[in-house]
Amino acid sequence: MEALITRALADLNFTAIDFETANEQRGSACAVGVVQVRGGLIVSTFETLLRPRVLRMDWRNQQVHGISEADLRHAPSLADVWPQLLPYLYQQPVAAHNSAFDLSVLDHTCRDFDLPSPPLHALCSVKLAKLVWPQLERHRLNYLADFLGLALNHHDALSDARACAEITVRALRSGTALPLCYQQRELTAGLARRAAAAARRA
Repeated sequence: MEALITRALADLNFTAIDFETANEQRGSACAVGVVQVRGGLIVSTFETLLRPRVLRMDWRNQQVHGISEADLRHAPSLADVWPQLLPYLYQQPVAAHNSAFDLSVLDHTCRDFDLPSPPLHALCSVKLAKLVWPQLERHRLNYLADFLGLALNHHDALSDARACAEITVRALRSGTALPLCYQQRELTAGLARRAAAAARRA
């Protein structure tokens, strides 16, 4: 499996994903954007609003992404779109900007709809960016998009996933040593620590 992942990333083949949530509950995914990258180019996208199992929009979340409870009343659930979404994720390297959050949203929402969490290998583009561009004071998605000259409609799930994909491609092409962790679901777990250890050994 390690060889397959290494080859996929060397060829710049991966998926990028972004979720928006309706409230403070991680199972309240209300939008998802997915981008498939092959050879460093975006070749396919998928986006949809999602109706959470418990429909409750917190005004603070709505203020961030602009999605209302009314927008979600007739939206499909994660279970409804699972046949379209799963192929993007199944046994794929999957990048997200703060992957711990997006994978938690995926796992909790899957649980709410009695779906198995898909086997995948996560990349956190925040951790990649911190290692590749350490000179930046901030590594939030909108700051990186400005730095790299990327178009971004922040907190639109597909736009965020596109920006995450571009950041990940540029990080993987940067020539920076990225010692990935193949023993955990998140390939970038402990990335800075392992990179520092590798530098000391060099």
